[in-house]
Amino acid sequence: MAGLAALVWLGACFEGGGSLRQRGVITEGGGGGGAPATAAVSVGDNFFSPQEDTVAVGGTVTWTWSGANPHDVTFDDGAASAMQTSGSFSRTFSAAGVLTYYCSVHGRTVMAGDIVVQ
Repeated sequence: MAGLAALVWLGACFEGGGSLRQRGVITEGGGGGGAPATAAVSVGDNFFSPQEDTVAVGGTVTWTWSGANPHDVTFDDGAASAMQTSGSFSRTFSAAGVLTYYCSVHGRTVMAGDIVVQ
């Protein structure tokens, strides 16, 4: 019976759209340890992949462009990449939390992602 309860809980957590933070699966401050020191995100035509990633405090995430259309990576605190179609952009994260980023061309509802810093 405990196995069934776990499956119901998992289904509730992952049902529907939105980011992990929007669904309440991850919260500010994160938790646990063992997060990787680096992470990589692909910037394609109208998407980030993966859409959510985790990195340790002091870790670096690198976004690499693979599509033909220009996009950027923009954070609410003012950090942003250039508008580009190729190349990469890296950011090092010094504090724990969940940071949402988005493409300023497409906005948060079309092209956004979360970095969980633990």
